[in-house]
Amino acid sequence: MELNDLIIFKTVVTEGSISKAAKELGYVQPNVTERIKRLEEELETPLLHRTNKGVTLLPSGEILLGYTNKILKLLEEARNEIQLENKPYRIGTSQAILLNYLHTRINENVTDFQLYMENSSRLLPLLQSQKVDMIITYLNHQDPELHNVFSSTISMGLLKTKGKTTIDFSKEVFFVNHDTMCPYRNRTIEFLEEQKLSKNQLQQVDSYSLIKELVAHGQGIAFLPIDNKPLEVIKTVAVKPLPVYFFSSSSNRKSVPRMIFE
Repeated sequence: MELNDLIIFKTVVTEGSISKAAKELGYVQPNVTERIKRLEEELETPLLHRTNKGVTLLPSGEILLGYTNKILKLLEEARNEIQLENKPYRIGTSQAILLNYLHTRINENVTDFQLYMENSSRLLPLLQSQKVDMIITYLNHQDPELHNVFSSTISMGLLKTKGKTTIDFSKEVFFVNHDTMCPYRNRTIEFLEEQKLSKNQLQQVDSYSLIKELVAHGQGIAFLPIDNKPLEVIKTVAVKPLPVYFFSSSSNRKSVPRMIFE
């Protein structure tokens, strides 16, 4: 039994006529008649009652139609899922997570992904509107519509340029971005309050890479992920683990690439 035979059978039933089905499918009528006849021979039972007015289903035809609908539905689901899997996996995240965590894991397969970089407050709407398949965020969203796929941590410290030995916090510029939900910004403000420092020492720069560059050139200091490259940790300030959460929609059936967790 071929799949196309089932499609022809269903079309004949839907149209109520072999001639109409042939026209709908772009076949000649004898070809459709022959395919229905072959189907009946294979199943060893008549499926259709033929009259001058068209065709009607016999009991065996009713059974076959039910299974035909199930088979065609499964085929359509399989086609949709295959097409979904072949599309790039879409991830929304913040600039710091992208540069400090994500890029090293997907670097060799970057063409398999579409990346959306947004402030923390704009990530959840991306997922809710199905514009992305996953968000990686510092915020632990409590929502039954979300699935917490994975959690990790990033070490956050107060960083300075290498070789700088003397730090007077009261004279330093503290670089932050404008994202009010950014944990690095919030930790910086908390630190200023703890040390009774002025908020006038805050310098807002909306580029994680530029902040690192400014700190590397001795222009100031900043709370950032520790990556041991161009910057050093100020050891008098405690390093803290910063949770990172990976959320997808509970209704999203697309498989999550394991490389982003490894």
